Amino acid sequence: MTQTLAQQQLVLNTLCQTLADPEPQVRAKAAESLGRLELQAALPNLLAQLNDPSPLVRLSIIQALGQLRAAAAIPQLIPLLLDEIPEIRAAAADTLGKIGNEHTIDYLLTTLNDNTPTVRATAVQALGEIGSEATIPSLLQAFQDASDTVRIHAIESVSKIYAREA
Repeated sequence: MTQTLAQQQLVLNTLCQTLADPEPQVRAKAAESLGRLELQAALPNLLAQLNDPSPLVRLSIIQALGQLRAAAAIPQLIPLLLDEIPEIRAAAADTLGKIGNEHTIDYLLTTLNDNTPTVRATAVQALGEIGSEATIPSLLQAFQDASDTVRIHAIESVSKIYAREA
C-alpha cells in the first residue's frame, strides 16, 4: 500500500497526539506504533514523553527509540540505566545496544554490576551489538556471572565481536 506524504504526516500527527491520551495503554500503543513505523520525525515527541508516569509507556517509548536507532536519545537513555524498575533498565540497555554508539560503553559496563540478572544479560547483549573489542575483558569476566543467562549472552557477544573482526 502506497501512502502519500499527506497520509504519512496525518498518521504521524495523530500518533504523536495520542502520546498524551489519558490511558497509559493507549499511550504505550502509540509509542509502539511510532517505533514500528520507524517514523524518525516522531523523535522529539517520544523524547518529550520519556518521563511518563506510567512504566508501561516509558518502556514502549524506550523500545520505540531502539527501533528508530535514535542517537539523539542517548543523553536521556543513560540515566534510565539506573531506574528503579529493572525492566526499564534492561530496555534502556537494549536500546543503547541497538543505537550502537561506542560512547555508551562505559555506562553499559557499569550495568554489568546490576542486581538483576536480566539487566546484566541485556547489557552484555548490548555490548555485543556495539561490537567494540575494548569490551572483551569485561565480557570474559561475565562468563563467571551467577546467572546462566548472563553467561550465555556473554559467550554470544564475545563470538559476535570476534566474528566481525575476522
